Amino acid sequence: MKEEAKRRIKLGCAAAGALVAALLITTCPIPGLSYQATAVLGILIMAIVWWITGVLPEFVTAVVMAVLFVVVAGISVGATFSTFASSTWWLLLSAFTLGVGMKTSGLMRRIALAIVRKFPRTFRCQVIAQLVTGTVLGPLIPSLAVKGAMLAPLAMSIGDELGYERQGKRATGLFAAMLVGIRTVAPTIVSASVTGYALMATLPADVQEQFNMASWFVAALPWLVVVLALNYFLIMGMYGRGEKAGSSSETVGAPGNAQSFKQSSLRCGTRFVGAAECADSKQDEAGNSAGEPSRGGTDLNDNQSIPDGLGPLSVVEKRMLAIILMTVVLWATEPFHHISAMAVGLAALVFMFVLKVIDVLAFKSGVNWTSLLFIGIALGLGSVFAEAGLNDWVMQTCGPAFQALAGNPYLLVLGIGVITVVLRFLIVSEVAYLNLLMAFLVPMAASVGVNPWVLGFSAYALVIAWFAKYQSPIYLAAFYAVDGKMAKHSELAKYCGVYLATCLAGLVVCVPYWQWMGLL
Repeated sequence: MKEEAKRRIKLGCAAAGALVAALLITTCPIPGLSYQATAVLGILIMAIVWWITGVLPEFVTAVVMAVLFVVVAGISVGATFSTFASSTWWLLLSAFTLGVGMKTSGLMRRIALAIVRKFPRTFRCQVIAQLVTGTVLGPLIPSLAVKGAMLAPLAMSIGDELGYERQGKRATGLFAAMLVGIRTVAPTIVSASVTGYALMATLPADVQEQFNMASWFVAALPWLVVVLALNYFLIMGMYGRGEKAGSSSETVGAPGNAQSFKQSSLRCGTRFVGAAECADSKQDEAGNSAGEPSRGGTDLNDNQSIPDGLGPLSVVEKRMLAIILMTVVLWATEPFHHISAMAVGLAALVFMFVLKVIDVLAFKSGVNWTSLLFIGIALGLGSVFAEAGLNDWVMQTCGPAFQALAGNPYLLVLGIGVITVVLRFLIVSEVAYLNLLMAFLVPMAASVGVNPWVLGFSAYALVIAWFAKYQSPIYLAAFYAVDGKMAKHSELAKYCGVYLATCLAGLVVCVPYWQWMGLL
């Protein structure tokens, strides 16, 4: 009866979302908006309600939304499906495939074990490891989405090795730490994200000369320190208590567990599998062995358990390691050789096949194709909104609010941050939002004696949001790189609010520092 009641509530909410869309489309347009823009808003509202209620699989709702954009709102097919013709989607495909190669080769688990053993096997130290890893890798790869797609499976492997229950508190905390580490460094180092380069391009020429990569980092450093420190303590407070790991530091790698793991792996029928992975298909087994999860793995070719120690690299692992190192190096040095990140990623995909790291079966079953379809349509919302004229309408509507904040530096940076969070529900593209915002704020900055960099950074600091999945490419890539198995979106959406609050706190701390530097 409870399930039937839930089903009826879900269908009722879905119908209500469709009704709201129909009313917006059939009644008079919202003042200042064309029929096309109003229809786009109505269809998006319906899709969001359907995503929340789960009336259909997420990618199916996305397809319905895209079709309605074309048929009802009159948006061009090119704009609606623009992401599939962009380098972003193909770069994500290559990143997802790299994750498959690292997992099937065993390299992912080896790296996870190395990190677990390098840092003390406590939740506190593993959170630090995630924050440090994301921060250090930040400047090397300019795509946040690629870093999310690569590091999320690694974080899940670490959680599995430590016996954390998937979608439990500690697994959620590790995912949050991974995401925070990758994203927080981006506003402070221009090379950490293409968004940074886009923001720099919006600044006047004299300001660009003032803010090279080093001076940009110096001006943003207090914000970075404050946000990382606050998130560490908040993650520990929210996720570090009340749940015990499935294995203690004494049982991680215990030789006595090898045989039980071997039997469990054989029953699951996978080549390399951890206890938590086996639990996905054999939850009854997982329940019986929750008190003593095993370590190691089984290679079905020789029917021998993989040793708990790291041991020598296999031939396949060496090939995968060479591919991933060369890929990262080429991504990091793109400004020098000018080979696009997409081309590098697809070349890595080809080499994985050529060197027999993966095969067609692993490619077809390992890559989350439904997630890539959903991501492609969701990221296309930026082009849809631009064609419908929603971006310009939003900025014109909110312009007076920005002007009213100019008198107080604290209110100015906080106001820009808060308005950014709100507007990002409507202006989906981070780059498009910053371009539109700076077109309005740069002239205003000159009139009130504020350096435009401060305004741009205040928006950049808060431009990330993942309350709704479609808002953030990095979140989409990370979440679906592990098929949503590591943490629930509802819990991560709650933490999004916490993270954005720390970003606002970092801006407040920076105000006197920027005044001392003469920027405010």
